[in-house]
Amino acid sequence: MWETMVRYYCIDWLALVLNATSIYLLGKKLKSGWILSVVANLAWIVFGMLAHSVATVVACVIFTALSVKGWWDWRTDQASNKPDAADA
Repeated sequence: MWETMVRYYCIDWLALVLNATSIYLLGKKLKSGWILSVVANLAWIVFGMLAHSVATVVACVIFTALSVKGWWDWRTDQASNKPDAADA
């Protein structure tokens, strides 16, 4: 059983922990959730390559792009919502 759990050098376990943590942080509206999401998806891509799973690699490339776009949109929204010094 142990061999099955560590077959992919624990990258899948690392990705799982990073993904769960990123979702938790995003729920708390913390920017670090976006970064962790990208790192988690990169780990899933490595796992998919080791496991020869094209669907996992393609899905995680899409998820990484969506995470980056979400971070960019959030950053842009926050910048546009900041009050100017002249408004204060």
